[in-house]
Amino acid sequence: MRKSTTINSTKALSFFFTHQSIHTSPPLSQWKPRHEYKLTRPDLVDRICRLLVLSRHDAISNLSFDFSDDVVDAVLVKLRLNPNACLELFKLASKQQKYRPDIKSYCKIVHILSKGRMFDETRAYLNELVGFVKNKKLSLVVWVELVKVYREFSFSPTVFDMIMKVYAKKGLTGCALHVFDEMSKSGRMPSLQSCNSLLSSLVRNGELYTVFVVYEQMVRVGIVPDVCTFTIMVDACCRCGRVGKAFELVKEMEGLGFEPNVVTYHCLINGYVELGDGYCKVCKMEEAEKVLQDMKQVPSFTMDERAYGVLIDAYCRNGRMDEALRMKDEMLGLGLEMNLFICNSIINGYCKLGQVHEAEGLVISMSSWKLKPDSYTYNTLLDGYCREGHTTEAFSICDKMIEEHIEPSIVTYNTLLKGLCRRGAFADALQLWHLLLKRGVALNEVSYGIILDGFLKMENSEGALMLWKHVLARGFATRIVFKTMVNGLCRMGRITEVEEILEKMKELDY
Repeated sequence: MRKSTTINSTKALSFFFTHQSIHTSPPLSQWKPRHEYKLTRPDLVDRICRLLVLSRHDAISNLSFDFSDDVVDAVLVKLRLNPNACLELFKLASKQQKYRPDIKSYCKIVHILSKGRMFDETRAYLNELVGFVKNKKLSLVVWVELVKVYREFSFSPTVFDMIMKVYAKKGLTGCALHVFDEMSKSGRMPSLQSCNSLLSSLVRNGELYTVFVVYEQMVRVGIVPDVCTFTIMVDACCRCGRVGKAFELVKEMEGLGFEPNVVTYHCLINGYVELGDGYCKVCKMEEAEKVLQDMKQVPSFTMDERAYGVLIDAYCRNGRMDEALRMKDEMLGLGLEMNLFICNSIINGYCKLGQVHEAEGLVISMSSWKLKPDSYTYNTLLDGYCREGHTTEAFSICDKMIEEHIEPSIVTYNTLLKGLCRRGAFADALQLWHLLLKRGVALNEVSYGIILDGFLKMENSEGALMLWKHVLARGFATRIVFKTMVNGLCRMGRITEVEEILEKMKELDY
């Protein structure tokens, strides 16, 4: 019995020592959990897809891999019919410190989200994508890539309409026009809203000829205009002086059952008083007023200060202060309120006619309308006093600005310099000039031109030539300054210096 036990013990010890010792196994530092071993790319893509479909988004962070364009694109392609899963992946990818999705990935996600009718997210990513692009040439790369993804996925054409609208809103009218043309060629009609965005952007950029071309093409392919479209086109007509055409559009609009809105009428009034053959230019303000009266006849309209403000400003710029004040009283009679724009227009009108005291009286009255003068108000009044030769009062206005915590601008200082020179007080102007330089005020080409003109009128050629060197050094030698210098030196008979300046003009290509 004892012998058997001994044999069994010996076998056990023999078995133990014939197996590898724990000390000869790989070090613990080299051991890794099974899930951290490197996955092949197809396995990794499959694993990510499964986790996304199961909504186990946090588990993706535990996988040992670096985000890259090929991994993100592969997952997006595989899950393209699952927009929520793709969106979660894209959000996770966008949060990485060392990785950002590229243009191709963005184009894939917007198509996927659009197909899933997740339009808010689609718009957000399109805006983000176009915002990343730094120039117009690269902006078109976005369009090219969107087309490639569309051909790969066979969806979603809605993205083309949306990118056109994004381009238009960001002022990339060339890109928006390219999309508009490409969609028309392929028989896909852009939405009316996107077309309106394009038209509006073209008007803002002053591309008025193109506006009419796009509008005609819209009508030709069967896109029916709405009130917004007509209003944009009325604005375009008025901006290029075609007020008659603007009225034709309003009539066409009414014939189609659309009622002009307040914006439409504002555009017409602006057309009359501002541009091209606007009636205010040929003293036919009565026609402009008639538009205002038409607005008052529409029961659904609530009159506002804007329309009155445009007319009051036009009367003031034409020196017709009685009519301006009549319009102001009519406006107040309707229960509308004065605003800063209207006050500044009337103050400017008074000052242009030399009625500075009336202008100052209106400034005092502003407090009763709960309005505060701004920099434009004070600068207009200051200029009015300077034009009348009342520089002492002008300096008082400058002091008042400082009291009201309104910083005098370079316009303020230039007006004072010009006022002193106009009054013949060139020594005082020069003293103010040196004071401004000492205080570190950034004087501009207008400032230098005023003092240069002062030296020349005082026939101080040495002072003028010395200042001229500073003008050249600072790059302030504009065509007007050259002309001032040449005329002044010619009057003094300094022909040699004139020839030198003319040579300098040729050298600088003036």
